Amino acid sequence: MADFKILANDSPLRKAILKALSDNYSRTIMNATIEKSKSVVDLVKECDIPMTTAYRRIHELEENKILKVTGAIVTDDGKKFYLYQNRIKSIYVTFGLESLDVQIVDNDGMGTSAYW
Repeated sequence: MADFKILANDSPLRKAILKALSDNYSRTIMNATIEKSKSVVDLVKECDIPMTTAYRRIHELEENKILKVTGAIVTDDGKKFYLYQNRIKSIYVTFGLESLDVQIVDNDGMGTSAYW
């Protein structure tokens, strides 16, 4: 059964989640990284996001503790790519007369990667 966490009104994570949900690219990245870790290159190809935008959004999401680095890949030519996964499995936002509640469910599948 899902373990809901209610975020306080002054929580930086709550503010970051609401901001990320308002941005189409951030939502797309968050959704694409729930089940398995992906590199920026994977996300650019899979989600049709411009490379610079993908790097910028991933940096913001990681800085705000929404995404986490779960590993890295080193290619044959020596390039290193980090793998990112969403720390949050679900987000529930309830908007009422004088309230805005944000609840999250942690991503228990964190760390599982298709690359190893």
